[in-house]
Amino acid sequence: PACLASIPVSDGLEQLGADGLYREILRDETVLRLKELGKISDGEGFLERTFLSPASFRATDVIISWMKDAGLTTWVDQMGNIHGRFEPSNSTDKALLIGSHMDTVIDAGMYDGALGIICAISALKVLRVTGKLQRLTRPVEVIAFSDEEGVRFQTTFLGSAAVAGILPESILQVSDKSGTTVQEALRLNSFEASAAALGQVKYSPESVGSYVEV
Repeated sequence: PACLASIPVSDGLEQLGADGLYREILRDETVLRLKELGKISDGEGFLERTFLSPASFRATDVIISWMKDAGLTTWVDQMGNIHGRFEPSNSTDKALLIGSHMDTVIDAGMYDGALGIICAISALKVLRVTGKLQRLTRPVEVIAFSDEEGVRFQTTFLGSAAVAGILPESILQVSDKSGTTVQEALRLNSFEASAAALGQVKYSPESVGSYVEV
């Protein structure tokens, strides 16, 4: 499984997924990645990964590397959401978004959120390895949302609400237990943290055909 990331697109397909199930990626590598992400924590001996915490940025780097391995173009938006997108040539179709959240509650299980992110990446990796990714006619994008649980700021869905365009500007002034506001936390981590920046995160409904989450 450790060698899967380097499998050439055109080599070894007779052995890889010979039964059509691609267990090497969809099961074995997926499980390894779930365990790896489950160890990236701000807590000692338990899983805790909250919005814009040090562990969240370590997780961001890992998730980006997996997205690139699946053949996706990656970026991080102004709310810390991670995006990995495949854009077919000359496509005008609306995108399929596949997402889940990368943050956790305190003493979390390793599947909540992470499963939805990693399964989506694994599925697209199989398409890349089998040469089918380039045959897609619709854009497909995986989003790892920076916040769903609302643990740090006691306000849920910061990441997805920004993408949906329903996150109010006033959220920037909400404070965590230490007195740090959302705006300050964003700026400390090199995000613009302005109302205009939040507006840039929003996806227009006309660009999205559907959304699915494991």
